[in-house]
Amino acid sequence: MAVPGALRPGLALAGGPVNRRAFSAVIAGVAAGLGGVGAMRLWQSGGPVMSGPLPPSDLPVRRLGRTGADLPILGLGGHHLGLAGSERDARRLVETALEEGIRFFDTAESYQAGTSERWLGAALRDVRSEVFLMSKTHEPRQRSAQSAREHLEGSLERLGTDYLDLWQLHSIKSPEDVDFSFRPGGAMEYIFEAKREGRVRWIGVTGHMNAASHERAIRYWDEGWEFDTLQFPINPIDYHQESFQRVVLDAARERDIAVIAMKTSADGALVREGVCSHEECLRYVWSLPVSMAVVGMERPDLVRRNASVARARTFMDPAERETFRERILPRADSRLEWYKRSPAG
Repeated sequence: MAVPGALRPGLALAGGPVNRRAFSAVIAGVAAGLGGVGAMRLWQSGGPVMSGPLPPSDLPVRRLGRTGADLPILGLGGHHLGLAGSERDARRLVETALEEGIRFFDTAESYQAGTSERWLGAALRDVRSEVFLMSKTHEPRQRSAQSAREHLEGSLERLGTDYLDLWQLHSIKSPEDVDFSFRPGGAMEYIFEAKREGRVRWIGVTGHMNAASHERAIRYWDEGWEFDTLQFPINPIDYHQESFQRVVLDAARERDIAVIAMKTSADGALVREGVCSHEECLRYVWSLPVSMAVVGMERPDLVRRNASVARARTFMDPAERETFRERILPRADSRLEWYKRSPAG
């Protein structure tokens, strides 16, 4: 089984200026080998988006907590990938992400009944060893070791790989849900087993409903269940209501658990309602001690826009962050973060 104990040598995770001319040359060379297919349009052929090696990313890089992996701070969200419209559109989206320096790709077995995983796996087939691939297991009625095992088997098959870089327990909804998942014979039992077997390199827990769930997960960490990552909503409004930032962020940092931010604009609600811009949301999130932000981007122009924000490195300083929080406080409304109450995964 081709599972590395450390980052593979070809994995372009470290920072350093990307040579876009060299990148174009790589693509052009591959295209020439295909008989003149357009250099940046390999997705039209139905094959993988490109062949490696990938150039270094020019996005800012941060350490993924206790894993020691250095990764660009922007990741491509898998739920929106599955909403891209067609597999060809999904390939184009992945191609743009790679061109823009994204190396972290998120998905889950529950996204579009496996479609996100199939499309992502096909697109990344020839650069698999150079990217960081995450999936998740979600079966709230069972949360069993057996269901988790079945989910991993299905995910690996759909993604066309024999290992995951990160596998997470998906969408914990309450402290009781956490207890159920960590019970003997529960999903976390197999998640840890999969890590020992080398089928996954690192493991974690995700959820968006309430911070108490993550607090309970951290309690298990303190009892010896030392997972590597926590994923939860971080955005400007979260600070003011049912806040993950206030409750979980420092506790994770104290334990060197990597924090993966999601719902950075509250599923776009903050922008739609005129609370703030996408750029302000990302500048705010990246000013905090998070390892990265996984952002849903279903169109190439959105990928380019968000990568440009990351590349500018104009993250809020503490004074600007506090002023920004005060500015948006009158707009705090729990309806903007509907997912903190929704049972949907």
